[in-house]
Amino acid sequence: MRKKKIVAIGNLCIPHQIIFEILKEVPAKSLMRFRCVSKLFCSLISEPLFIEAQKKCSVAQFHVSGSSLTTREHVLKYLNQSCFSELDNLEYIDGLVCLWNDVGEVAIGNPFTKEHVFLPRQIPKEKGYMACCSLGFDPITKKHKVFKAHKRIIHGDQNSCEVTCSIFTIGVDKSWREIPDCPIFSPARYNCVYIGGVIYYVHRLAKLYNLAAFSVGDEKLIRTILSPDEVSTSKFPLKLVEIKGQVALLDRRNFRVDGNIRLYVFNGTGKTETWVKHIIELPSKSIKIDFLPSFNSNPKGEIVLIPDSTSRIFPLFLRDIAKKEWTKVEMHGIYERGLCVSWISLLLNLVESVWSLR
Repeated sequence: MRKKKIVAIGNLCIPHQIIFEILKEVPAKSLMRFRCVSKLFCSLISEPLFIEAQKKCSVAQFHVSGSSLTTREHVLKYLNQSCFSELDNLEYIDGLVCLWNDVGEVAIGNPFTKEHVFLPRQIPKEKGYMACCSLGFDPITKKHKVFKAHKRIIHGDQNSCEVTCSIFTIGVDKSWREIPDCPIFSPARYNCVYIGGVIYYVHRLAKLYNLAAFSVGDEKLIRTILSPDEVSTSKFPLKLVEIKGQVALLDRRNFRVDGNIRLYVFNGTGKTETWVKHIIELPSKSIKIDFLPSFNSNPKGEIVLIPDSTSRIFPLFLRDIAKKEWTKVEMHGIYERGLCVSWISLLLNLVESVWSLR
């Protein structure tokens, strides 16, 4: 019979599992203070099993409201530090943020633990490169990795490019490792998504846009997913999002024509793989038809409509696919680093985490 581990706190003796269940509900900021309570607390809060459980609780409690974004001003304040000022691109998962630029500078930060690291600078051999970074998590080693693709356009031809791919394991590697036989990706900033150990990218074969699935653990391309026929020849790739654990594509091209967007959710189970199409009518009376809005998803699987606005007070619209209705939410004063949709998306998606970068 397995004995229950007992934790002594003063004159109290509390089962270890009870401590685990209580602490996983605690906000990240408080957990960082609790690490100083004892060596046992510090060890528990640093365990990957606990960190993943705490993150799941953060996702379950995640909600979007005016107050929730206002209280996240500390996230923007942290990322607005002068050391990050030259890094104008970002991606994010698990409460971690990856910031980078096209001249080889990459930083990883955790706004909730106030910890960040700058990765070794990898200077492109020639000018004219575009960099695309993304974060992934290896579920076996419990380590985060940064995947970076450098794309150089050859002779001004967008269909002809040279791509170099590298990877860096946070807390392990001392330098970038080049990935041999890198496939011809078409890196697009802010258009990749991480789901369950796999990073999904836009992948271009000839003139067709498809998806490439990159295994974080195996560090290689594991498959190519054909996009729906009606959008595979689109001039521009569609927006990649996650909808409740599934990769999906958001198509807004006909918004001005019929006021609708198309959502394609990939249903890949065993032998059958299909794209399920949803036509979603937008709340057009509440937004200006003159502007093309941006879309994303949040950790609860809701579609988020972000109207193009220069106001410090503006509405967001949330939609659950199952409920088939929009909810209007007003945001207040979150523009701190310029009028950039990617920064709004960061606030909408970043869940609290205590992952270490060491």
